[in-house]
Amino acid sequence: MRARAQGVEATRERILHCAYELWIEQPYEAVTLEAVAERAGVSKQTVIRQFASKDELAVAVVDWQRPREEAGRQTEPGDVETALSRLLQRYEAMGDANTRVLELERSIPAIHYLLSQARESHRSWVEHVFGPFLPKRSGAARERRIMAFYAATEVYLWKLLRRDFGLSRAETTAVFHELVGALVDRKDLR
Repeated sequence: MRARAQGVEATRERILHCAYELWIEQPYEAVTLEAVAERAGVSKQTVIRQFASKDELAVAVVDWQRPREEAGRQTEPGDVETALSRLLQRYEAMGDANTRVLELERSIPAIHYLLSQARESHRSWVEHVFGPFLPKRSGAARERRIMAFYAATEVYLWKLLRRDFGLSRAETTAVFHELVGALVDRKDLR
């Protein structure tokens, strides 16, 4: 009985991993349950039995992947260099997939869920990493500073610089550092 449960869990994990890989490589709408099943080495029926639909699979992938991504971004508060390095590595690996999904947010509930979770995670990361550079008291000033750090580290900015303006990775990194550095150097941390 236990071996069977472990086998089911291993299959579920393989399906989640394969779906995640496919969505990194291709637009959401181009990935089919058949393609996920084929890559995972299972039948489409097995995928459906586990997740019922493509949208439910997408939600499961988000919930499965979130702890892994958060662990990969762990940085000590105030360690701007490490934080930006890890963030930009992530954008280089997944930035195109992230920006492709943005176009589908209003039409696919699972994508809306994915992006709301991603925004919440990014905000938490911003508050953690840049906490030493935020005003001590809660209120409008603190919220504005959080939003400024958020905007200065957002995937939209990466897309704008790398894809729309064609900046190199090094040039993009320099812009991120300049924007974040300007916020870090502000002295109004009441």
